[in-house]
Amino acid sequence: MKKIMLIYPPGEIYQRGEDRCQINVNASVANSIRPCNDLGYVSSILKKEGYYIFLKDYSVHNSKFIDLETDIKRENPDIVFISITNGSILNDIKTAKKIREIKKDVIIIFKGALFFNAEPDLLKELDLSDIDYLIGGEVEFIIKPLLEAHYKNKNQLCEIEGICYKTEGSWLINKVNSFNDNLDLIPFPDRELMENELYKNPLTNRPMATISTSRGCPSSCIYCVSPVISGKKVRFRSVQSVYEELSECVNKHKISDFFFKSDTFTINKEWVISLCSLIINSPLKGKINWVANSRVNTIDEEMLLAMKTAGCSVIALGLESGSDESLVKMKKGTTVEQNINAVNLIKKLGFKTFGFYIIGFPWETTEHLNQTKDLIFKLNTDFIELSIATPYRGSELYNICKCDITGKDSFKYTANVSGFISSKELELFRKNIILKYHLRVSYILKKLFSKDLTLVLLISYLKYGLRMVKNCFFDI
Repeated sequence: MKKIMLIYPPGEIYQRGEDRCQINVNASVANSIRPCNDLGYVSSILKKEGYYIFLKDYSVHNSKFIDLETDIKRENPDIVFISITNGSILNDIKTAKKIREIKKDVIIIFKGALFFNAEPDLLKELDLSDIDYLIGGEVEFIIKPLLEAHYKNKNQLCEIEGICYKTEGSWLINKVNSFNDNLDLIPFPDRELMENELYKNPLTNRPMATISTSRGCPSSCIYCVSPVISGKKVRFRSVQSVYEELSECVNKHKISDFFFKSDTFTINKEWVISLCSLIINSPLKGKINWVANSRVNTIDEEMLLAMKTAGCSVIALGLESGSDESLVKMKKGTTVEQNINAVNLIKKLGFKTFGFYIIGFPWETTEHLNQTKDLIFKLNTDFIELSIATPYRGSELYNICKCDITGKDSFKYTANVSGFISSKELELFRKNIILKYHLRVSYILKKLFSKDLTLVLLISYLKYGLRMVKNCFFDI
């Protein structure tokens, strides 16, 4: 029986497995760590093939490398599978080197969006000498044929889209030419091994599962890699499949809090209402609490009311900017007026709101930043995240800026993307807004006198508040 270790390696907590959202969680304002679904998918698939699985998220355990070393020596794996991010890649490479020193014949696989249709220059720049395979495509459709080819017939490696592999010491890159439309083929993540209790909903302190509902995005936002790595065609799971996964989580794993992961959950009104109707007319009604993301131009009152009845309590919106000029140039496809109308409607219906904003695009001046600042305070969402435009490989912004932050934390390191504002000025602007927003007396009183405030929620607010203040004061 072959043994495989599926890991998030020791180090800072990055949002691994998310592909488009690979942030350093501890350096963010209000983001919480999500479960290691990508490892869970691989585990479910390979268990059926007879592999022995060891799965662990060392980062959320706050482990050191010695903990991983101990496990490697005890488990003696044939394969180590590591989920990487753009920001953590250099440390991930160091981890792989240490693993190789412990067990020289182990097969090491890296998986991450960084290697989607990888550029030859990238593979030369990074020291990947200890890595055997790179997976940039959808791992759920790749891992089984990859290992079959490795162990049975390496001539078949050339047929597997979305991987990079070595021949005579040189990397060969298999481009992704198509995406699998049938997401129902993917098994549920192996939550038996995923230590669900480690991933909490910060508002309830209960375990929170991530449920993937669709992949793909038809939009063209210049800062986002989703249309590249997931395709511009939206591929939906069947509502029955999503419902069955929810039911398994509730009945088998005692999980009642969920994050519905998609590029835009609300992009298809008929699909959303169909799922909500299934939940409402089932034993799950009143038993689940969930969060979803949305674009401001894809919602209406009928859809939102169905979502609320089905258990949705928080809606996250990519608002991005308070400048219509910036929204046009970043190809967002929305307007400031739509931002305002959407937030007002969502608030009116009783949802909590999470607003995401981005500053520092190449054309932006202080005027653009101040317009975004004004919108942030005007909309007054329950939670905010203010990011600095990051040129991820694969995005149009990367091609525009011709600069690279691979191996660097996008919150702690800012590429000089803006042609008008320095990196240092952007960082200070971001931190000042975050502090002013959260330290307002009105904001604090609203939280303290909220009708849904509990001791758990108060402790969560304090925890995230202390993290925010630490990041803002001690990183300047």
